[in-house]
Amino acid sequence: MHINAIVTALRRLGHEVDIIGPVSVEGVNQRANVSFVGKIKSTVPRMIVEVAQIGYNLKSLVQLLRALSRKRYDFIYERYGIFNLAGITASRVFHLPIVLEVNTLYAQAWDRYYGLTFRRIARAMERFAVTRADGVITVTEKLKELLERERVDSRRIAVTHNAIDPGEFEPGSEARAVVRETLKLPPIVAGFVGTMNRWQGVSGFAEVIERVVSERRDVGFLFIGDGEGRPALESELRRRKIYDMAFFVGRKPHAEIPRYVSAMDIGLLLNSNSYGSPMKIFEYWAMGKPVIAPAVPPVLEVMRNGETGFVIEPGDAGAMASRILQIAGDESLREELGRAGRACVLRSHTWEKNAQKIISTVGEISRRRSAGEMQ
Repeated sequence: MHINAIVTALRRLGHEVDIIGPVSVEGVNQRANVSFVGKIKSTVPRMIVEVAQIGYNLKSLVQLLRALSRKRYDFIYERYGIFNLAGITASRVFHLPIVLEVNTLYAQAWDRYYGLTFRRIARAMERFAVTRADGVITVTEKLKELLERERVDSRRIAVTHNAIDPGEFEPGSEARAVVRETLKLPPIVAGFVGTMNRWQGVSGFAEVIERVVSERRDVGFLFIGDGEGRPALESELRRRKIYDMAFFVGRKPHAEIPRYVSAMDIGLLLNSNSYGSPMKIFEYWAMGKPVIAPAVPPVLEVMRNGETGFVIEPGDAGAMASRILQIAGDESLREELGRAGRACVLRSHTWEKNAQKIISTVGEISRRRSAGEMQ
């Protein structure tokens, strides 16, 4: 989704973009593709997965060299992936600038959350990639700090938080009514969109729901997404006998996300890692929803507590429940926070603005090359 959004925004600005990768990302059934790949990774031994990722450099490099030899390009824009040096290599062969989009320092993050067999190789390849890129686009100031610790020149780093396409996210009552009727949702709906991974605090939602419904039975919880945390959450909700207050619709193609968010009254994120830019916050805002999110650095970079949403201590189920009850009981507050959030995202966080930043970065690279400042 992120790749498609950037490509679309660049094309709208009048640039020609060709996509080179393992599969086409344009028009792909995102839900089926992600599920299939996820199943393979979960069943194959970790070592084999990592060997395959390292080996993929050869295929990727051949694809890049073939494409670059057929047509003249101005620069390469690559979304960084673990064990990947093909883009850096191709850029040097053809003397093209390369801009690396870094959403996560995967060698560090994956080792922390999942463990890596070849952690030293991963770290070495990662450090080589981020320090050799002519420009780096990253999604938070916190991640910029981490890149600087890897000895990336701060002048080469630009920050563009995640974003939305205003044309895809437009508040509307029709979709809201249809989803609410189809799912038989209660009057007030607090919702979560995401992959339900361990760093999102999904397991803590059981306590949040129990606290809220003990005081108000007219508040329900809508979950859009799937992942490792969902089975345990559903099991815990059944154990606490509050499963009927949660509504799970599973993973949905990104094009369908706006209609489900439209059915919500409050957008939720219980926890997050300390460096990533949570996409869901911007999508909640775009649909005019008040947001409750953890006070981690990336959230604090974009959210003003009490103005565009409320922040809580990461994983604090009690604080989350209190804020939900507060917003649920105050319609004017819901509307005020929703309007402020939508204004914020339209003003500062659209994919077109991010695409403009990418082009500015390329222009700066050209300027520094001309001035002899690039190594």
